[in-house]
Amino acid sequence: MTNESKLPLFPILLVAAILLIGGAFFTMGGIVYTGSTIPAGLYLREDKPLAIGKLVTFCPPDLPVFHEAKQNGLVGGGSCPNGFECLMLTVAAKRKDVVTINEDGVKVNDRVLANSKPLIKDKEGRVMRTFMLDHYELKENEVLLTSDSGNDPFDGRYFGVIDVAQVDSVIKPLF
Repeated sequence: MTNESKLPLFPILLVAAILLIGGAFFTMGGIVYTGSTIPAGLYLREDKPLAIGKLVTFCPPDLPVFHEAKQNGLVGGGSCPNGFECLMLTVAAKRKDVVTINEDGVKVNDRVLANSKPLIKDKEGRVMRTFMLDHYELKENEVLLTSDSGNDPFDGRYFGVIDVAQVDSVIKPLF
């Protein structure tokens, strides 16, 4: 066998190393996120309690608003029950926080959240219905998830509060 017919060893080792590192990343709870509700990047699941400001992954509940969002391309298909993708948002309010959601934005305990004014229409020109709440005190099992992204995120402004049981993981950026 001549040297010309042998495969170079370096590319094979490089591919093997990438596969090994990638497999370890996902085994450790790694997530690659390319959506618009939180900054794109690499995230790790962490064993932390739900707290204001924490990033979380959650499976949308089986509600008409999520089916409509999926039909309109605001929520993708995925491995969650009912075929939804796992969404990633920030905890904006939880038990005993008082929430108001209206056309002016989201208030938590009378503090307006940044970039929280609901959109009237999505990127395709479809009407976005705001989920209205007026001084609603969240119950023990409820959480409000939002995004401060200006990239048309689908968040609690449009679907309201969800049950904490829907939350899969607290996550943190790798870097």
